[in-house]
Amino acid sequence: MANQIVTVNVTQTVAAAPSALLRTGALITQGGTTTASGTLTLLTQLSDLTPVLATTKSISSMSLSGGVVTVTTTSPHGWTNADVIPVTIAGVTPTAYNGNVTATVTGTSTFTYPLGGSPGSVTVQGTAILGAVAELVSMATTFFAQGSNVPVYVLELGEGIVSAGVTALSSFITANPALIYSYLVPREWDAAASFLTLLGAFNTTTSKTYFHITTTLGTYSNYTTLMKCALTTVQAPLAPATEFTAAAQFWVTLNYNPSSTNRVTPLAFSYVQAVTAYPQKGNAATLTALKAANVGYIGTGAEGGISNTVLFWGHTMDGNPFNYWYSVDWAQINIGQALANAVINGSNNSLNPLYYNQQGINVLQDVATAQVTNAVTYGLANGTVTQVELPVADFTANLQAGLYLGQLVVNAEPFLIYSGENPNDYAIGKYAGLACVYTPLRGFEQILFNLNVTNFIA
Repeated sequence: MANQIVTVNVTQTVAAAPSALLRTGALITQGGTTTASGTLTLLTQLSDLTPVLATTKSISSMSLSGGVVTVTTTSPHGWTNADVIPVTIAGVTPTAYNGNVTATVTGTSTFTYPLGGSPGSVTVQGTAILGAVAELVSMATTFFAQGSNVPVYVLELGEGIVSAGVTALSSFITANPALIYSYLVPREWDAAASFLTLLGAFNTTTSKTYFHITTTLGTYSNYTTLMKCALTTVQAPLAPATEFTAAAQFWVTLNYNPSSTNRVTPLAFSYVQAVTAYPQKGNAATLTALKAANVGYIGTGAEGGISNTVLFWGHTMDGNPFNYWYSVDWAQINIGQALANAVINGSNNSLNPLYYNQQGINVLQDVATAQVTNAVTYGLANGTVTQVELPVADFTANLQAGLYLGQLVVNAEPFLIYSGENPNDYAIGKYAGLACVYTPLRGFEQILFNLNVTNFIA
């Protein structure tokens, strides 16, 4: 209106949607479901698994010759010819034919497996099912025993040998970057050469991909201190077949949801449910060796007068607490997202656009600093947050001289200095003058207390 005194201009700033990557995990199976290889199925509760589980195959005949059992199923089993796969045989008489076996697929309705001894002719036919089915059920059962507030995916990689599954996983990750943060892998992958090779691809500081692995006393030495992506767990000797111990730790890591009212707790000594504690008596040397090798196990809080089962020690194979790398990943994701959000919003704000100048650099520094401050508030980082505006060389020199101890320092090299040092960057809109000194927060794992006993008489 012509006589209107005040005109209000409105611009919109679109907030970044919180990243869900760090809460995203997948149970890996090779043939445990009826879904195609490469398929993700979301489970929000244990019962969600039932509709996709692979079915049991009825056996029509079994014969033993030369230490090899030939099995024929009543209908095509759907397995791939020549594959070598774990299969569970049940319900057969004599019972010596039953058990978990390594089967070789020989036809559309046949497979073979080795068997020592001669139990005699089969009088009652039973059933066969891929071992991956029972394993997937134990993974999901142990996972949801920890709580129902964390969903998880099942990633089907197709039945077959370990190397085929590893190849399928590698292809899946390549095709779906930054989709899944953590994977719970099948037991048979432990120490497999192809799997160890795969781990080598995810040990950079920017990888943000982790593997929860069930290992043994005889195989854990195959993992090296370079493997920051690997969390290994040894299951208790008396743990039942229905338990998948590593799933408990897997759940705890996915349950983190950092905020000012939900601070991240140390992974070490976290309470876990429905898992068996490794016996302490007679195993002191074994448990000491596991700790030295950064291999986890389940214990109890008995030292603190608590009977609950708890995690020991929650480290990645490089020796760092898992929370250390979790904090680094959180910072990478959220600082990167916040800076991108500021640039995009700044390109859509006609009242206050974000330009490549000193004012724009100040805005970006403030955005990064806000995320570092959040990291402190959320229980992720340790130190006092500080801003500095120094040439990169001076900032690096101060860092190496130890001048930033106890601080989380966000540096932004001033516009004129940066432009003089990098004359070609302004023309392409590139600014690489932001940096941060960042110390992840960690928990206590060893306490030493000196008690001085005296016979002093007043």
